[in-house]
Amino acid sequence: MKFLLLIIFLIPFYTHSNERCSSEKKIGIGSSWPPYVMYKGDTPYGLDIEITKLIFNKANVCFKFIRLPTSARGLAELYKGFVDVLPSASFNIDRANNAHFSNPYRRERMRLFTRLELPPVKSLTELFADEYTFVTNPGAYYGEELRQILQISWYQQRLVEVASVSRRIELVNKKRIDFLIEDEHTGFFYINQLGYKRLRLHSYIVNDNAIHFMLSRMTFKASEIDAINNAIEQSQPEIEAILSRRAGLAAK
Repeated sequence: MKFLLLIIFLIPFYTHSNERCSSEKKIGIGSSWPPYVMYKGDTPYGLDIEITKLIFNKANVCFKFIRLPTSARGLAELYKGFVDVLPSASFNIDRANNAHFSNPYRRERMRLFTRLELPPVKSLTELFADEYTFVTNPGAYYGEELRQILQISWYQQRLVEVASVSRRIELVNKKRIDFLIEDEHTGFFYINQLGYKRLRLHSYIVNDNAIHFMLSRMTFKASEIDAINNAIEQSQPEIEAILSRRAGLAAK
């Protein structure tokens, strides 16, 4: 059954290659996460899709996108060698022990979305200690502060994981969960698209960090990693233009 599920989920639906390609890198992308990853039928688009195409084309590294069900599944498939690349990756030591990290290509700010009217806090621990509840994406990284908080079993019970971003934000809008921890642009995208006007952004910033490509230690040569890093450095003006344009559209 595991083998059959793997075949179902590891389906390539965008390929960039040419006659010079000796191999294609399989880039794992998960469920819809606007404005970074979205789908028209089976065709992916969005900020990270656009940036990934730009970087890998400029680095002359052939690739195809592989759709995966969750971020957590993506990490497992990368470590096992079923996919070669994961975009949208935050750095931490555990991940770095299992994969190479490219140079950063953008930044990500994780924020708190809620229907509660609360004053500013000095730490996320204050909210966990006050017995508020939280929802996050399984397998996603939200920074060292939350990672340390979740070492405490009582605090673990205050957090649930839901794969669907629309479902996560719906739970908070319906007051079944107190806080959504989500990327700032994604949260605003759904507030505008779904009309959840009672949801507000809390002032506390959960995490502000660089975003990289995770590259398989099994399949990437040093020359390919160098080519990708060089492409990232050379493409910064184009990346900034993509982020500014698409993030602006998502906020409308």
